[in-house]
Amino acid sequence: MKNLCKALFILLIVCSCKTDFDIEAIEKEIPVVYGVLNVTEPKQYIRVQRSFLSKGGNVSDLSKDSNILYYSGGKAMLTVTSTGKTILGKRINSEDIGIKRDSGFFAETPNILYEFDTKDWMVTPPAKVIFTFENESLLKNVSAQISLVKDLQLREGVPAAPLNLGYDRVITMSWNHSTETKLFDLTMRINYQEKSNKSNGVFLDKSVDWVLKDHLEVGSDPTKGSFSFKGIEFFKFLGNSLLVSSDIQRNMKTVDILLTAGGIEFKEILDLNQANFGLTGSNSIPRYNNIVNGIGFLSSRMKVSRTDISLSSVTLDSLKFGVYTKALQFK
Repeated sequence: MKNLCKALFILLIVCSCKTDFDIEAIEKEIPVVYGVLNVTEPKQYIRVQRSFLSKGGNVSDLSKDSNILYYSGGKAMLTVTSTGKTILGKRINSEDIGIKRDSGFFAETPNILYEFDTKDWMVTPPAKVIFTFENESLLKNVSAQISLVKDLQLREGVPAAPLNLGYDRVITMSWNHSTETKLFDLTMRINYQEKSNKSNGVFLDKSVDWVLKDHLEVGSDPTKGSFSFKGIEFFKFLGNSLLVSSDIQRNMKTVDILLTAGGIEFKEILDLNQANFGLTGSNSIPRYNNIVNGIGFLSSRMKVSRTDISLSSVTLDSLKFGVYTKALQFK
């Protein structure tokens, strides 16, 4: 598991909604909900579909029938708890806006989602929202309440630019966050140029992502976070990640810091599954669910970045001549 997304994909369901729930319900229809909200995105998308009773039928055939997989109607709503304002979702085929469903067990087309306009939340994002789905075939409404991740900021000047990644230096990344945030993934994107005979001697822009830390939990301060590493690890990572070839020449450009924060539901998934591994763990992985009168997952996350951070002359010299990266032919 490399980041919050992958943790969710492996332990629950993938964002493209190859939903890993039993397709045959026991004596009743069960709604399935999936959504990850992000206050920095202009649109929010939530999937609602259903499991069903096949009565011994061919489950594979039934799962490919979109008329069975999706509800034909109903209302999907987001309610802001602080104001009571309700936002009505628009039922769309997301293929019309370029969002396709991955191939798998379920029908790939149409790809039905409920779309919400983030601007309807006004300028300041609410702390909590309630999702509700109503349909005439359901005896009870489906719902979930979550706290939204917001107010995430990487601290300016930490680390300072140009970034000095000397072998013995300790580099610290720091950020501020809201109390709704419970889990972090921190990545450094390393931007460089590369040329070879395959590129006809022309430098091409390249990048490689170095996961500094995934599944980092909130520390003693509920609104401030940080992570530190030694500069030598930067060179070891590049030495193990880039192809060594006498035909390749490289120029180092800049680095970006990418921070993803997830809500408490992401942490609960991680805790639930970690509790079932090891010598004292059970033989089966429990299923996480935070949907009332249904099954599934609803949470929020937020991403921020600092881009185009230059590197110090000491760092560039170590790239050219250092034991871990001199074979990579950085000029």
